Amino acid sequence: MDAIFVLTGGEGRIQEGYRAWSGGAARDLYILGAGRRVPVSRIVPEGSRNPAEALSRIHVEGWSENTLENAFSAKSAAVEGKYASVILVTSDYHVPRAYLALRTVLPPEVSLSVIRVRPEAGPGASWRWARRHFLEGWKYWGYRILLRWE
Repeated sequence: MDAIFVLTGGEGRIQEGYRAWSGGAARDLYILGAGRRVPVSRIVPEGSRNPAEALSRIHVEGWSENTLENAFSAKSAAVEGKYASVILVTSDYHVPRAYLALRTVLPPEVSLSVIRVRPEAGPGASWRWARRHFLEGWKYWGYRILLRWE
């Protein structure tokens, strides 16, 4: 794989993306939607020992603020890097909408795989699960309609 695209906004996404990248799953790691002026040092776990060359392959993007903007940011990186295959990292409930957005926006020759991040359990987990899936369902169908006219 050429690159990993982590869509921020959910618990455990950045950690899972970093784990996959540091394990050799892809050459480059992109953290999309991290906010303006977020240094790489906030992305890399404490105690990690990465050579400067490896750290230069971690890219933190701060302009995108939603899933569709994340997809366009990923497209720019994929085209510029001439990537043939990428991995999307996002929460399990977010995968259908994020996959739809990236698959629609990325060039058709770019292969797209997914790493699903499961949210942590705990008090109120079943309520959060139901709420997330209900809201994501509405957003997904909104994207299906929106992207059909693009």
